[in-house]
Amino acid sequence: MTLQSDLTKVTRITEAKEFPHVVLIDNTNACNLRCSMCDHKNMKQYRKVQVMEMGLYKKIIDEIAVENPGVRVWEIFFGDPFLCRDMAERVRYAKEKGLTDVVLNTNGQLMTRERALPLIEAGLDAIYVGIDAADAETYAKIRVGGKFETAVANVLTYRDLLRETGRQSQNLYVQFVVSAINADQVEAFKAFWNKEGVAVKIRPKVSWAGLVEATNLRRNEVLERKPCYWLMRTINICADGRVALCSVDVHCRVPCGNRHERSIKELWQQGLLKEYRRMHLENRFDELPEMCRTCADWQSGYAEYYDPAMGEKGRCQ
Repeated sequence: MTLQSDLTKVTRITEAKEFPHVVLIDNTNACNLRCSMCDHKNMKQYRKVQVMEMGLYKKIIDEIAVENPGVRVWEIFFGDPFLCRDMAERVRYAKEKGLTDVVLNTNGQLMTRERALPLIEAGLDAIYVGIDAADAETYAKIRVGGKFETAVANVLTYRDLLRETGRQSQNLYVQFVVSAINADQVEAFKAFWNKEGVAVKIRPKVSWAGLVEATNLRRNEVLERKPCYWLMRTINICADGRVALCSVDVHCRVPCGNRHERSIKELWQQGLLKEYRRMHLENRFDELPEMCRTCADWQSGYAEYYDPAMGEKGRCQ
C-alpha cells in the first residue's frame, strides 16, 4: 500500500490571508528517538537543541488569543513534548488564554501515567502518538531507539486516564506513517487499535523537503503542481524564534523572519512568507528557493486520512 493524494480531485487551496489557520510552536526540538523517516539526527548541523524561552512562548500565545483563539496550535514542531519539563504549564497557559485547539504529537516513549496526567489536567485538546507498526520487529526498524511494547502500553494508559478523569472529550490518536517498511501492516494496525477504542490516523510519508526518501511522492516534472497546503495555512516558529518556510522545513533552512522582531500577523502578511505564497498561487515555482522549488511533499499535504471504523477524516496537518 502506498498512500498518495488523488490530485485530480484537488482544487486550489484557499490562502489564509489575515492570519495563519495553524501555528506550530517549537517548544523543544529535542527528541529521544532516531526514526528512519525523520532527519532529526542531522538537526545539529543547522540549529542547536533547545527549549523555547517561556517569555517568547507567552508572546506567541497572547497574540493568537487576540487574533484568532480558534486556530490549531501544535505545541511541538520537531521534538518530543515529554522532553520539555514545563509542557503542562505551557498547555495550561494556552487554554487559560482561551485557545480552543491545542494539540501535541509524541512518540509516546516517555508518556507515563505520571507525565501524562498533568497534560490531561491542563486541558489539552488532542494528542497524536506516532507508532507506525503493528509489531515490535517492524517498530524497531522505524522508531529507532524506542520499544514497541512501551509505546502501546503508554497509549492504553493514556486512554484509561482520559476515562478516569472524565476528560474523554480530549482526542487521542495513534498515527501510522505509511512507508515501504510497514505498508503491509496498515490493516493489522487499524484492527488492533479499533479493538482498543483508540482513533487511528493513517498518513503518507513526507521527505522533509528531500532529506529522506519517500517513494510515495512523484516527481514534480510529471505533475501539475498545486500550491502547498501547508504553506498556505501554517506558520512554523522555531525554538529560537526564527520562522521556518513551511512545516517540512524542520531545520529552518529557509528562515522567513523572527518572532522576536515581528508579530505573527506581520510575519504572515508581509515579507517572505507572503511572497512565497504568492509565487505558489501564481505558478511561479521556478522562482522559489531551491528547497521549495524541488520539494514534492506538497503532494502529501493534500492527502486525506480516513479510518471508517473510527469515523475520523481530514487533511494531513
